[in-house]
Amino acid sequence: MKIVIYNNNKIKKIISVKENAENTINLLEKQGLINAVDNYKIFENIKDMSVKDIRAINDDGTVMSLEEQIKNKILVLEKDEEIRNGVKYKLNKNYEEDLIKLVELGLEKLDERQKIVINDDGRKYISSKSYEELFKESLITAEEYNNYIISQRQGEYSQNLDGVRAELVDSVLNNLASQGLLTEEQKAQLESLQTKREEIKTEYPKQS
Repeated sequence: MKIVIYNNNKIKKIISVKENAENTINLLEKQGLINAVDNYKIFENIKDMSVKDIRAINDDGTVMSLEEQIKNKILVLEKDEEIRNGVKYKLNKNYEEDLIKLVELGLEKLDERQKIVINDDGRKYISSKSYEELFKESLITAEEYNNYIISQRQGEYSQNLDGVRAELVDSVLNNLASQGLLTEEQKAQLESLQTKREEIKTEYPKQS
């Protein structure tokens, strides 16, 4: 049998006895282990000895789940707590999933240059704000934003225009050279460019 000693519904001690629980209770009272303000209840068995509140123990000794305890207002979670995998869990800001929840609860703040984003599958994650967002929120200056735009344009130019432009110029120059319209210096420069292009092609060959 199990003797549960409690006060204001909070369990102070659970004692296992083989028989004659009443004698054990009298002995505990004499020893001062059960005070006048304490209450006790006897069970044949208790399924979960870690229980903290007498109200969570059913008459047959089974113990309510944490979800049941919350529903019955026996257990009250703190704002930064939740039930996870059947146990009480305190949110940890060092984990992204937990930090997002803490931010949404108003218990933590993101860096002003960060934001919470929702994926197509509904999953949330933390991402850096775009330069457009940073500028709109006055987190960067117009000069910083313009420098970013310039670098983006240069990247796009290099990726999408430089090769086409080089081929166009090469075609025009070869046409002029075939008509004898280039000076000797210009011919030499064209030959140097062509040689360099062939060297690059040799160094970085295409795969068939």
